[in-house]
Amino acid sequence: MIHQIINFFFLGLIINYFYMIALFIKLRNMKKIKLLLFLLPIISFGQDNFNDYNQIIKEIELSTAKKDDKKKKKVHRLEIGLNGGVNFAEIAQIPKNGIEPQDLSNKLGALYGGTIVYNFNRFLCIKGDFDIASKGFEYSNVNFIKDDDAFQTIKTGDIKQMLNYFDVPAFFHLGFGKKLKFDINFGPYMAFLLKNRSNLIDQNGNKVTLDDNAKEFAIENLDQIDWGWVGGAGIDYHLTEKISIGFDFLLEQGQKLLNGGSTFGDFKNKSLDFDFGVNFMLFEKKSKKPF
Repeated sequence: MIHQIINFFFLGLIINYFYMIALFIKLRNMKKIKLLLFLLPIISFGQDNFNDYNQIIKEIELSTAKKDDKKKKKVHRLEIGLNGGVNFAEIAQIPKNGIEPQDLSNKLGALYGGTIVYNFNRFLCIKGDFDIASKGFEYSNVNFIKDDDAFQTIKTGDIKQMLNYFDVPAFFHLGFGKKLKFDINFGPYMAFLLKNRSNLIDQNGNKVTLDDNAKEFAIENLDQIDWGWVGGAGIDYHLTEKISIGFDFLLEQGQKLLNGGSTFGDFKNKSLDFDFGVNFMLFEKKSKKPF
C-alpha cells in the first residue's frame, strides 16, 4: 500500500512537469506568462505535499518497527551452576494412639550441590537443584548410650538426628524484571536418604544410640525415599550475559509419612532453606537479549 501511494504521487509529479513545459511553449504573450507564474506556487505546493506524505510514511514505518520490537521474544537458554546455604530442619509430627508430640526443635544444617536452569523465555524457566541436604531435628533431655562407651553407660542430654538426603527439588521459576529479577518458585521435590552420612549425635558430636523403646526411632527404621512440595521466593541478578547470581528462600514440606515408630508417632520432613548460587550460561537460542 505504501509503495502504491509513492508511485501515484511520483506519476502525478511527472505529468505536471511535462504539462508545464508544453504550456510554456504554447504561451507567447506576457499575459499568459504571468498566468504561468501564478500556477507555479500551486505546483510547488503539490510537491511540498508529496514530501509531507513521504514523512508520514517514514513515521508509520518507524512506529510499526517499534511495536514489533516490543513483542515478547522466546529465549531458550540453558544454565548450570553451583549453590549452597543453610537450612532449618524439623519434624512435622502426626501423633497417633494418644501419643503427645515430643519436644523436638529445629536443627540448623547445611546444603550444597549443583543447579540446572532451562529458560523458555525472559520470565519462565524450570530449575532443578541436586543437593546434599542435612535434615532431622534436635531432641532435648533424652536417654542415650555413647557408641564407643565400653561400659554402656546410659546418659541423659540433648541429641541431634542428622539425616542427610540427596535432595532434588524441581520447580517452576517465574521471574519479573530485567537484569535484577524477583522470582516466585513452586514445584515438587524428591529426596533419598544417605544412610552412610546419617547419625544420631550428642552435643559434642559423638555418635550415640537411643535407649530402650526410643530405639524405634533409629535411622534403620526410616523410609529411604521422601517427597513433597517446595515453594518460595528469590532474587536473581545478571552480572553479565553469561553469569548470574541468585538467592532463594524455599520451604520444603514433605508429604511422605515416614516411619517414626510408636514412641514418636508418624512424622513428615520439613525444612526452611536459604540458598545462594552462581549460574553460568551454556548456550542460548534467542531473537532478542533476555535483558
